[in-house]
This record gives sequence, C-alpha cells and structure tokens, in this order.
Amino acid sequence: MMLKIYLLLYNLSVILFLPLIVLFIYLNKKHRKDFFYQIKERFAFYNYKKNNPTTKKTIWVHCASLGEVCAVEALLDKLKDDYVLNLTAMTRSGLECAKKYKQIGFAALLPLDIYPLTLKAFNTFKPDIILLFETELWANLIYSAKKKNVKAAIINGRLSEKSFNLYKKSRFFFKEFLQTIQFISARTPEDGERFRYLTGSKDKIIISGNIKYDVTFALPVQRKDFNLKENDFVFTAGSIRPDEEKIIADAYFKLSNTDSAIKFIIAPRHLSRIKPIIKIFKDKGVKYSLFSEGGSNGDVVLIDVFGKLQNAYSISDCCFVGGSISDNSGQNPIEPAMYSKPVLFGKNMTNFKYESKVLIENGGAYIVDEQSITDFILKFKNDKNFCKNVGGCAFKAVQSQKGAVQKTVNLIKEILNEK
Repeated sequence: MMLKIYLLLYNLSVILFLPLIVLFIYLNKKHRKDFFYQIKERFAFYNYKKNNPTTKKTIWVHCASLGEVCAVEALLDKLKDDYVLNLTAMTRSGLECAKKYKQIGFAALLPLDIYPLTLKAFNTFKPDIILLFETELWANLIYSAKKKNVKAAIINGRLSEKSFNLYKKSRFFFKEFLQTIQFISARTPEDGERFRYLTGSKDKIIISGNIKYDVTFALPVQRKDFNLKENDFVFTAGSIRPDEEKIIADAYFKLSNTDSAIKFIIAPRHLSRIKPIIKIFKDKGVKYSLFSEGGSNGDVVLIDVFGKLQNAYSISDCCFVGGSISDNSGQNPIEPAMYSKPVLFGKNMTNFKYESKVLIENGGAYIVDEQSITDFILKFKNDKNFCKNVGGCAFKAVQSQKGAVQKTVNLIKEILNEK
C-alpha cells in the first residue's frame, strides 16, 4: 500500500514540475540538444520489432550515458548469443554509441520517469528482465517491472559518497522500490554496504567487482593520428574540469621551456570547454591543433570530438585523470591503466575511491597537486624504466580485478532460471 502511495505522490510531483524542468532544459543549450533529440522516444513511442520472438528471452539493459554504454559492451558480448538484447540510454551520445553495437537488437532513449510512459515501454519491449546499470534508480521504471512481473536487477551497482548522502535522506521512499528488485551486484564492499542500508536487506547484495575492468580495448591507433611523432613524450590529461584547465596549461608552459619533445593531449570533460582552453593557449602564443582538424600541427592537441579519449590514452606515455584536483570526485582511472600507462590524479577521487586505491597500492598511480604534477611528468620523461615499471604495475592492477562480467552473467542466468 505504501508503495502505491509513494508512487502516486512521486508522479504528481514529476507532472507538476515537468513544465519547469522542460523550460530549464530548453534554456540550457547543452541539455536542450540531448533532451529534444528523438523526442518521441522520451514519451515511449518506439518503432520496435522483437527479433526471434518465440525462441529467446529478452533482456533490457539501461545505462545513463556514454561511459556506462561503453562499459557494458563486454557484458553484452557474453549475452548476445542466448538473448535478445535491448538497450536504453539517457543521453544522445550514449544512444549513438549503443546503435553501433551489433550485439543489440534495439537501442533507444529511456522515456521520462512517469508511470504511464514506463509502463508503455515495458508493454513494447516485453522483457524478461531489466538490468539497471550503476545508479539508475528510477522509481516508475522499477515499479513498472513489478507491475508487469518482470524481474529487475542493478548491475555494477555504484553509490558514491555524495550520491549516498542524497539517497539516505529519502531512504523511506527508495527502500520500498528497491525491495522489489531481485539482486544488486555491487562493484565494491563499500557500494554493497550502502545498498544494504538503502534496501534494508543484505540478502539481495552480491559483490561482483567492477565491470569496467573487463572493458574492450579501443582499436589500435598510431601517433600520427594525433599529429605526433614516435619520439615525442606524450602526456594526456583526460576529462579535465574548468578548475584544472589552467593547471594543465601551466604544466605545459613550464615543461615546454625545458624540453620541446614533450607534447600534450588535452580532453575536457565537456566539449563546451574547448573555446576557453583555446584562449588560454592563444594568449600564451602556444601552437595547438584540434583533433577534428586532422592536418594541422601543434605542441598541444585538443580533443574536440566524442569517443577519442581511450585512443589518446593508448598512445600516451603517462596520463592524468581529471576531476580529481578540482572538487568533482574524479573520473575513471582504469582506462589509462589498462593500456599500461602510469596514472596521475588528484586527491579527490570519491567516485572511484576503490579503483584509485587499488592502483596506488599496486604502484601504478600517484596522487598529484598543481605543483607536483609537473615534477611527475618530467620524472616519467627522464626515467624510462620508472615510467615503464609504473605502467606495468597499473596494468597488473587492472588484470587482478577482472572477472566481474562473468559473475554478473552467472547471476543473470540464475535469476532467469537458465544456469
């Protein structure tokens, strides 16, 4: 009974504030492009036809954005032969990536979390199970699964300290919905404990590890694709935030005065920051090139397109993971580590606390600040053995954590009574 009351109040609130939410999105250029892209799918209007309708069960996988869609590919590979796979995403970049996957029968945007719309999506897809990736805790989506007798699970469950503090305040609400879920495969014991608190039950929680350790490597690229030479020493700063742009630029200014063979690749977390970064280098008279302008040369390459950061990590000598010197809780340090690259990040790695700890303890990463980052880059440049050893330790740390995909597959098959 309480579940239905909570759901009614929740839906009334969403409908009441929806005009204001849409207005806010419309006035924000970045969010506007995302929200109004294939807008009919936001209202569960899908051009969907199920493949093999009588022979295979259907799994609906839902991911938030591009990073999560990329991370789930290894799981899709393990499931593709036995199930019909549908995938929804929240963002345009996530959807465009998903549409490239041959493993997926159908990819679309998730409808707004309003009960008639989520129920309509279930009626369309007719899944046997829905898998919610990491922290996609949508009340109507979860309740619709219960209403349609569809099994539901959270995979690669993640609750950062910041998110957990928010969910704790509304535990009375989320507890009711999460109790209807079959299982939660959490990345770490810490994530598992947080989900245990929210659900009020430890029986649903399984510690499976992080699927992101099992991601597929990006296709091989060469340095010439980034207008770089084989004898250059390449440093990549990935997913940097506004507070870190000047720090990375200052590091380049210091190093370029002593060694012209050091080259920088810079990838902002949001492409809207490309122009401010260009201004920083223009004001200093530094040559730069945009990745999208393939023929130009420069001492700094700015990645101004989606989906090239892993390629940049793969051809680098050492890497910095952004959002970590600034107070943005850090980005994924696994990506450079899996290419055997020494990893640098700041002290603010709350979102990837376990992963950064594993790398540090295995000698594959170091914590830096705005002063020491230059010293570490120079040390890696001048001591090739040190650079190689740290990169090797980073790779070993990643290898030691693999296996989450197979554990998750086993859980899915068990809950579908097919193991």
